[in-house]
Amino acid sequence: MPESRPPATYISDLRPNRVASIEASVVSVEPTREVAVGTGGSKKVRNVRLKDGTGEVVLVLWGNEVDLVQEEGQKVRISEGWVKDYKGHLQISLGRTGSLQSLVEPSGRRSRSPSSVRSTS
Repeated sequence: MPESRPPATYISDLRPNRVASIEASVVSVEPTREVAVGTGGSKKVRNVRLKDGTGEVVLVLWGNEVDLVQEEGQKVRISEGWVKDYKGHLQISLGRTGSLQSLVEPSGRRSRSPSSVRSTS
């Protein structure tokens, strides 16, 4: 039976405060950094710029998610990601229900068993 997946949204069609599924290529990966959280501790965060044929958007990875995307050229699928407006720019994250799947290795070879991780935040 073929793999079932949600319909993809183009980056240009993303709207804030909605769930979306996209497929895109990694354009750039920022270094992981620590940010203070309201509970008094800190949490790892990493921004990754994604691009499809219609535009670009920043993927924000939190906590254990920061290691899911490592380098430029990687192709990813985000299922049920949460889109928000941050300082006038759209961002997507895995939110509470989203997942990220690596589709193609940076070398261009198709991944035999795509890694898929569901958000635990």
